[in-house]
Amino acid sequence: MKTSLIMAALAASVSASAMSPAHAASANAAKLSTHKLSIGMFPALRPLALVRAEHWLEDAGYDVEWHEFINGIPPESAAMAAGSIDFGEADTSGIEQVAARSPGVMWYIANGASNYVALVATKESGIKSVADLKGRKVAGVSPNTAPTAVLQMALKKADLTLKDIKGFSTSGPTEPAALERGAFDAAITYVPYSAETITAGTSVLITTASDIYGKTWPGGGVIVRPDFAKAHPDVVVDLLRFVARAEALLKNKPDKAYKALAKGTKTSLENVTYSYKNKLVEPTDIFPDKDALKAQAAVLEKYGAIKVPDVSAFIDGLVHPEFAAKVADK
Repeated sequence: MKTSLIMAALAASVSASAMSPAHAASANAAKLSTHKLSIGMFPALRPLALVRAEHWLEDAGYDVEWHEFINGIPPESAAMAAGSIDFGEADTSGIEQVAARSPGVMWYIANGASNYVALVATKESGIKSVADLKGRKVAGVSPNTAPTAVLQMALKKADLTLKDIKGFSTSGPTEPAALERGAFDAAITYVPYSAETITAGTSVLITTASDIYGKTWPGGGVIVRPDFAKAHPDVVVDLLRFVARAEALLKNKPDKAYKALAKGTKTSLENVTYSYKNKLVEPTDIFPDKDALKAQAAVLEKYGAIKVPDVSAFIDGLVHPEFAAKVADK
């Protein structure tokens, strides 16, 4: 009898230790304050796209509604203000621009990518530098987006402004084909669309956000609706664990990550690989560096992209690193 009890206990122990990762994640999710999530994102090369492609949240027991915002952070932030989405991922400078006009709508809780934005020009245009953009047709010029902010910085260095070019508001997915048929001379765009037009042989790379900035450009970040974060801080930390997992996969097993991103963003593996290997976009630490974000915000203010009474106070109110700190153990 005693032997039977011992064997049963050992069997139960082995069964528990052999629990699959999905079952273990589901068990953990059962303890969380909510399982329903609504997430906004671009179909672009950032960690939430990888989380989505790999179904990690769903495998962990979450019921997720994914929403794509092709036209950038303004409609995404409007959805967050309306309570339609809980989390989002967008260009860092775009987040800062929208937050400057609509304080309290979102909190910036994690980094997602660096660089990310680039200026490309068609081979036929003859454009070799930013100075050559004068009087030319440029796609991707939309208010309150990172591409436009980066373009403004580049134009400023060339003693030009947006008034010196013919800017057109376009979405990233439409730009490679538009450049190929000669509708525009150049585009300020983001991965994978910048890589797509280069690998297709249509365009050449003129410059990147980090080159224009002179150091690493904070290219993207994760945001959350403040009232959701206050009600469900455990879920915010849990989601950021998956973001950190995505960043680790990009750094440690890039080939696997590239394949998943290619499938998830509906672009070719060649485009994803080109984007990362040529550093058009780079993985980063999820922990938000307030000093780096304050420096970026100061540049945006200098070039008229944002207007705030105090840049330091603005970033202190927008950026909430306490959630990522629990993941990164900082």
